[in-house]
Amino acid sequence: MSRTWHIIRADPGHAVNLVIMLLRGTFYFLVRLQKPRLVFMDRGARIYGLRNIRFTGRAKIGAHALVDARHCIKLSLGRNFSLGDFSILRCSGSPMFTCPGVSIGHDVSFGPYCNIGGGYGLSIGDYTIVGPYVSIHPEYHVTANLDVPIRQQGIDGRGIVLGQNNWFGAKATVLDGVTLGDDAIVAAAALVTRGEYGSRVIYAGVPAREIGKRA
Repeated sequence: MSRTWHIIRADPGHAVNLVIMLLRGTFYFLVRLQKPRLVFMDRGARIYGLRNIRFTGRAKIGAHALVDARHCIKLSLGRNFSLGDFSILRCSGSPMFTCPGVSIGHDVSFGPYCNIGGGYGLSIGDYTIVGPYVSIHPEYHVTANLDVPIRQQGIDGRGIVLGQNNWFGAKATVLDGVTLGDDAIVAAAALVTRGEYGSRVIYAGVPAREIGKRA
């Protein structure tokens, strides 16, 4: 007996909801003259810039969540990508700035209410878990000139590189210029600022610092 049949028998309501989400995703692609993908879209989910997105497998976009790749060279989403309810993955917030690229590995999931930017480039490795309300910002506002409003001074950045099999607790924030290794834990509400962070380490605090090892 197939795994799918076991799921249907165990929770028919959930199975029906998955079918509805898949049909919603298929319709979303077709009306935009795009080849349908195995993308499950919950109610209110939106995907912009489909031509700039590379789906490498099944994906789930939660209720009222947004994926926006309109001003991005390429957004690559690994198989089993999941974006939680009310979360935002926006490569660039301005038509005047083109994000060089966002790459998200396989089996990466974001909890609800996350805010993920593309900025000057973002890379997230496989098997990463991102809790609710996490923010990732691969850019920063220029503030050098006190005689010019900050919003008119533009942005700059180095991008963010996050390794694989990392876990980000609820409300953690990752700022531009961060490079994080593999198998690390970033504790809830931690603020990870520019710098290099190792593998198999537990980070916590504001700003984040090492508080333990995962040996």
